Amino acid sequence: MSQLIYSPFTALNQLHRELGRVFDDSATFSPDDNPLGRNAWVPQVDISEDEHSFLVTADLPGVNPKAVDVTVDGNILTIRGERATDSSASGAGYKRRERISGAFIRQFALPETVDGKSITARAANGVLEIKVPKGERHQPVNITVES
Repeated sequence: MSQLIYSPFTALNQLHRELGRVFDDSATFSPDDNPLGRNAWVPQVDISEDEHSFLVTADLPGVNPKAVDVTVDGNILTIRGERATDSSASGAGYKRRERISGAFIRQFALPETVDGKSITARAANGVLEIKVPKGERHQPVNITVES
């Protein structure tokens, strides 16, 4: 008789693999592998999906929308920008300073079925919303083998 070993993490690992299929984690920067340094500011991002599109929502408080660059290269969506240092705060005798300023970068792998030419971005009240429309799903094609 064989024994099955139960792992409570099986379902969680399966969910992680499924999500990885949509947004490849290998192309997503985490704070530990940020090319700008381990202590760089990493804006928080939510990604949601509906029938027609993906919505990437990034919290960018204090960032001038003109200082944000959103690009798509192949299937990689990049959000890059900078939150300026408060110039009036230099030499202000801080006792504590927690708000991080400086450059940031976030990258996400997009599914092959998105319409990269129709992506739109809008910033309001410190929140950046990037709408990524879904494109046509690739349909399998049968090829007749000639003899």
